[in-house]
Amino acid sequence: MTHRVVLLILSFLICSFLGTFFVLLAQRLWGRRQMRMEQRLGLGPTQRRDTPLQISPEFDDAGGLAGRVNRGFSRFFAQTGIDMAPDTAFLVAAAVGLLLCGTVLLWRDDMLEAAGALAFGFLSVIAYFRYRRAKRLAEIQEQLPDVMELLARAVRAGESLDQAVQLVGATVPKPLGPEFSRLARQLEMGLSVDAAMRAMTRRAPVTEIRILASTLMVQRETGGSLPITLERLSAVIRDRLSYHRQFRAATGAGRVSTLLIGVAGPLIAVYLFVFQRDYFNKFTESYPGQLLLGTAIVLQIIGFLWIYRLLKSDY
Repeated sequence: MTHRVVLLILSFLICSFLGTFFVLLAQRLWGRRQMRMEQRLGLGPTQRRDTPLQISPEFDDAGGLAGRVNRGFSRFFAQTGIDMAPDTAFLVAAAVGLLLCGTVLLWRDDMLEAAGALAFGFLSVIAYFRYRRAKRLAEIQEQLPDVMELLARAVRAGESLDQAVQLVGATVPKPLGPEFSRLARQLEMGLSVDAAMRAMTRRAPVTEIRILASTLMVQRETGGSLPITLERLSAVIRDRLSYHRQFRAATGAGRVSTLLIGVAGPLIAVYLFVFQRDYFNKFTESYPGQLLLGTAIVLQIIGFLWIYRLLKSDY
């Protein structure tokens, strides 16, 4: 093993440990600041554990850019349903990126390719989190009609809204059952239906959940027949889900074709960049090559946005 390889390994380990240290330090400082804010607001330990710090809109911008990014990632990761702390998830993504970076650096001895591997590893883990989030939200949409009918039957049988919510949390499986269990605990602590449902819509940002939240808040303020409203709402949501299934079945071939055509160009470019570097450099160093490459990237982005717009369903 040459001294250069040893130096590269040591540099990789030092950068990895330093990156982990600074991320943990930033998380710890932000956690202390948030805890001091919660103490000034008079929140107890139970509220800090069960409800996010969303007391009033004026605190949404607290903490500057770093605080907003940290809060946004924490909210995004909470929507995935993965039993892991947000800072741990971020470190896992960083560790995967650093591992690929070190592997490519030792294999190819190229800093540019190592940087690309770092970005690819980090973004791959984030893409997996996005997949888990989309899967969980789709499962919530599938469960909502049955949950609304169960709420309607419970209220029609003489149960209060709080008792009906507790029943749903105890009988419905994941992912919607634990959300209603948390909602029931928040209502037991004395949190208003408005605040509890708003917190639930942040953890599960689904259109149907927002409709349910608006229904419960309006019914709590103005009254009315809640069972009839929930049954009609359940029928509407079933109709929407049926439409989305038919739409996805009708556009399945177009979406797959778009995906294959869209990834072909970037994959060929990555292959040329890694295994045919001389040819790639000659192409990008010339003005016509740069013009063609820039035009291709712009047209690729426009094509993706256009197809996404055509295949998007707003019903």
